[in-house]
Amino acid sequence: MKQLFTHQTSNLYAKYVNILACGEKPISVCKIQEFTDDLAKSHLLLSDFKWDEWYQNSHLVDRPDYIADATLHECQLLLTAMTRLECFSPGVMDNMRRQGVLIAILERYNNFSMKLAC
Repeated sequence: MKQLFTHQTSNLYAKYVNILACGEKPISVCKIQEFTDDLAKSHLLLSDFKWDEWYQNSHLVDRPDYIADATLHECQLLLTAMTRLECFSPGVMDNMRRQGVLIAILERYNNFSMKLAC
């Protein structure tokens, strides 16, 4: 399981680090969908998501630097909420990218995978 997580997060990081970097230029809806599909395939989204937990941790998206200390569960919680919100309000994921939230989560996942690999 540990090795699978390490492999999946490393692959996601390598594939999306440049695409999800902060910036004003929007990225395509197709790339956002591809990213969320890859998250789901990698089992990095929560199946037992609770909106109450999201509200308790939503402060993390206000300051992406907070994500550097987030737990794996908190990262999964944020991404799960954002992917669900994207379904009802297209543009949420790109907005989170522009604010640096998505890259902060990817970097945190990558940090977890490097720790697990050691």
